Amino acid sequence: MMDFLGITRVPVHGQPDNIYDQIKDIIMEYITPEESIILNVLSATVDFTTSDRSPEGLLEKVTTDDVNIGLGYVCVRNQISNESYEESRNEEHNLFESHSLLSKIDKSIVGILVLAHKLVHV
Repeated sequence: MMDFLGITRVPVHGQPDNIYDQIKDIIMEYITPEESIILNVLSATVDFTTSDRSPEGLLEKVTTDDVNIGLGYVCVRNQISNESYEESRNEEHNLFESHSLLSKIDKSIVGILVLAHKLVHV
């Protein structure tokens, strides 16, 4: 499993002028093989295209798949600070059950366990 750098288009703080090409080439080396599984991690609190700080529209984005990401979305809540794994999973469950918008997302695409099962299946 690899966690890649974000794409940098404009060099800053002494980065080489071709920083974009360097990062792109590194990423392409790992994602090109057919056996690669690519997880695109996006924050649920940031709008995918306009960077609005709100989960508004998340339900529509994960169900319409306008960007055609192949295997689809799985919405999870990351573990925060000193939470145990169990506490984190309970908080995730509560979030997707009680939040006025997030509770409307189909449970078949919600949770770390769903993500784990999808990855094992793939």
